[in-house]
Amino acid sequence: MTSSSASSGHAAPAPTRRLTLAELTDLCREAVRAAGGSAEVAESLAAAAVSAERRGKSAIGAAHLPDYLDGLRSGRIAPDARPRVTAPRRAVITVDADGGTAQLAFDTAEDALVAAARDCGVAVLSVRDAFTAGELGDYASRLAEHGLVGVTGANSPALMAVHGASQEVTGTNPIAFALPHPEGPRMFDQATSETAWVKIRDAAEDGSSIPEGWALDREGEPTTDARAALAGALLPFGGVKGGNIALMVEMLAAMSGGSFSLDAAPFDSGDVSPSLGMFAIAIDPSAFADDYPQRAEEHLRRLREERGVDFGRRKTEVTEVELPVALLDDLAAPSPVALSEDR
Repeated sequence: MTSSSASSGHAAPAPTRRLTLAELTDLCREAVRAAGGSAEVAESLAAAAVSAERRGKSAIGAAHLPDYLDGLRSGRIAPDARPRVTAPRRAVITVDADGGTAQLAFDTAEDALVAAARDCGVAVLSVRDAFTAGELGDYASRLAEHGLVGVTGANSPALMAVHGASQEVTGTNPIAFALPHPEGPRMFDQATSETAWVKIRDAAEDGSSIPEGWALDREGEPTTDARAALAGALLPFGGVKGGNIALMVEMLAAMSGGSFSLDAAPFDSGDVSPSLGMFAIAIDPSAFADDYPQRAEEHLRRLREERGVDFGRRKTEVTEVELPVALLDDLAAPSPVALSEDR
């Protein structure tokens, strides 16, 4: 289905097309394969893109996939990465992403992390040498679907100023938290910047201005010019407090050897992996109290019914998404990259 044109006197909206989630999964998978990615990378990235779309996170769903395709074609992402999982201690899992995606690294280590959390009550996964992590809420929600409390975080190349700095110091460093719930995980996922970098990039491409408080220009001055913001630095939410959280996330994400944000190569240009880090904390609530899930469920019900707070509620499950035709055409475009026989 394609959207109709606007009435006379207004710019016509960009045409869109409606796809089922299965159709979008196939399209994303084929796009990754055409860009040179292995079958495992294609499966992992397609699932992550569709998961973000299902939760209404379109900016980091299918629209974000071209960043991964470009990374595969240019060499920033290893197309046939083979993540290596180790367990140096019973409650510690580490993964060397082998220059590939954080999504595939997590997929490879998920079962070991869940088993360690159930065995020890708490377990921590640390990923290194990965591309940017995408939607953090997906990782946390998957842990919650196992009946675990999930806390996940990742760093990114330096894009954000903190503590009054006039230049970028750290990444947007998102963090997510998810609780198991009978109706589906209760989750929040947020960047530590006032807004996501992709929103400023989109505004710059559209020629739109951005709100005050989102970014600084190259000289360290506040700006509402999206193009000037791309040459400058983002700002954290909540001032100093948001900056502190960003630095906390980075220190945890880089623990097993991921690059600090200042040392990371760009994720959108060049042929070098940013080699970033990510962490996931999995907590088995039954290790602390058998009745915690019921208590948590009752407390969330009370917040909703008595105080109007519907914490982390899963949106209505969608079976179709409507995406710009231009994006779908980009995903469907053939790539000059030749696939080897063993992929």
